[in-house]
Amino acid sequence: MTTTLSQQIYKNGLAKPVIAAGGSVHPLIIPADLSGTGLMNPSVYVDGQTILVNLRHVNYTLWHSEHKKFEHRYGPLQYLHPENDIHLRTWNYMCVMNPDLTIKQVTKVDTSAHDKEPIWEFVGLEDARLVRWDHKLWLTGVRRDTTTHGEGRMELSEINMFLDRVSEDSRKRIPALGDNTSYCEKNWMPVLDQPFTYVKWTNPTEVVKYDINTGQTHTIVAATGPRIPGVPDFRGGSQVIPYGDNYIALVHETNLFNSPAGKKDATYRHRFVMWDRSWKLLAYTDAFSFMNADIEFCCGAAWYDNHLLVTFGFQDNCAFVLKIPRTFVDEFIQQANYTTPAIPAPAEPVKQKWQNYPAPTLEITTIIPEKGCVVDCVFCPQRTLEEVYKGTRILTLDAFKTIVDKVPTDVRITFAGFTEPWMNKYCTDMVVYAHEQGHPISVFTTGVGVSVEDMEAIVDIPFAGNPNGGFVLHLPDAEMLARHPITPSYLKTLEWIRDNQHRIKNFSVMSMGKELHPSIRHIFDWAPSYDMWSRAGNLIRESVAKPQLITLRDRWNAITHTGPKTCGCVEGLYHNVLLPNGDVSLCCMDYGLEHIIGNLNTQTYEDVIPEDQTCYDLCNFCENATDPKEKTITFHR
Repeated sequence: MTTTLSQQIYKNGLAKPVIAAGGSVHPLIIPADLSGTGLMNPSVYVDGQTILVNLRHVNYTLWHSEHKKFEHRYGPLQYLHPENDIHLRTWNYMCVMNPDLTIKQVTKVDTSAHDKEPIWEFVGLEDARLVRWDHKLWLTGVRRDTTTHGEGRMELSEINMFLDRVSEDSRKRIPALGDNTSYCEKNWMPVLDQPFTYVKWTNPTEVVKYDINTGQTHTIVAATGPRIPGVPDFRGGSQVIPYGDNYIALVHETNLFNSPAGKKDATYRHRFVMWDRSWKLLAYTDAFSFMNADIEFCCGAAWYDNHLLVTFGFQDNCAFVLKIPRTFVDEFIQQANYTTPAIPAPAEPVKQKWQNYPAPTLEITTIIPEKGCVVDCVFCPQRTLEEVYKGTRILTLDAFKTIVDKVPTDVRITFAGFTEPWMNKYCTDMVVYAHEQGHPISVFTTGVGVSVEDMEAIVDIPFAGNPNGGFVLHLPDAEMLARHPITPSYLKTLEWIRDNQHRIKNFSVMSMGKELHPSIRHIFDWAPSYDMWSRAGNLIRESVAKPQLITLRDRWNAITHTGPKTCGCVEGLYHNVLLPNGDVSLCCMDYGLEHIIGNLNTQTYEDVIPEDQTCYDLCNFCENATDPKEKTITFHR
């Protein structure tokens, strides 16, 4: 008899079916010489292109009698703490993750500027969820050490990340609703795209917002809707994250009971729940465990590279990241329990091929000068591009408008391409025009050529975020791996951006080096750097004309695959690059222009873009490549 996915998950736990479907599970391990014993309840957040995980580290061990055997004399669930310290202490560690979900860097969050002597036995910020609200990074969890009776309140800790430290810059204690007399407020689930907003209860749903200016908490959605009968209380879990036109989160439920010896015991189970954007609870899955333990807890979920990353603790002693394919999540939620009977919908129109992927994108290369990009980043194959490009070198505003008018408005227009987009003096006008036509807009810029007036003209555009979006500012590094011309006007623009970054939706910064250039550190003092790759083999070719790449060979990675490969990016084969002459290159890796798929001066967008799952030689040298699946493919040489 065929079993459903929900039945498999109920029987085996979530992790095993996920692994069988191509997902993976990754332990979170930090150096053993750090104080404490247990690692637990991590929270994942994808910050731009960086995977961050906050990891809770405690000074105790939870002992639980699994399978109800060998019960402790004081009960099957006991905290074991040091003999010289009866407090149950929590510290938080910020982990920067590699794309393969190993830990790249781990740093203890320094809370000393705001710590006070604890006056209760639970010490520290517990089960902190990680979010970015109003362009600031926050940890938000419960603290219970400020009163003698353990009153719990959600708190917000503003986090600042530096090269060698992570500090808590401010701390705000969130009052409960009404007269603020409730005993313990915990596990409020932060809504990722609604600053300072939380789902406080799920069944029925109650949504609250903390006013960071007045220090007051008020209700957004009151818990007055009908309660789902026959299920336990749904308690808080992960962040609340977008899921198409809806929201999803993982919630937990606790079954409290007495053991055969009459002592307190418990089991924890989780569910996915889904709301619409008006906070109507639409669906909830059957309850499940992650790895078939009684004590597990999830407080993190984030989308990354067409997967859902879910972080959870196991028996308060270890922590994991579960990487779940998007298709698996879709199938599980399709098999969920829906709160209203499904009404047969009219047949949907057949999707165009690019609509089967999130965020189809057309990158715009506004200019290709004969001598290449003025910034001339070491890891950018400009010599290769200069050698092969032919035709019109500057995209005119009129030509841009004619081309964009051919592109469906659900295709994102990203100003990046193969050179700095603002080397073209009409770039700002192009950004404004594409936005006015209804396209989602993203920008990747070094800021070179951008004036304060340009920024004023585009600052209120709601720049599209992930996947592979936002308004990303590439800052100069101390090694000059990126050779920004640092002029007074450039510094003036950076100062304006710093002072107005709260106005720029999905704003982030990055750099190629570990430290920023000294001349800008008074403006921006830190930016994340990322692993460099060979641009699908183009840096190997580039190194002939750019010997510095050989000297820096240990700073960039290369990969070679065997067999037919296609694109494994979130957008699939639908993140293409427009050139000034109207040609469309397959993707941003194609600096050698060996995969020109058409020309938008003479063809329609639909005629230019490739068929889904098509394989290309370029993909065999790209870190984002994947095996073609599910669909009949053709292989193009």
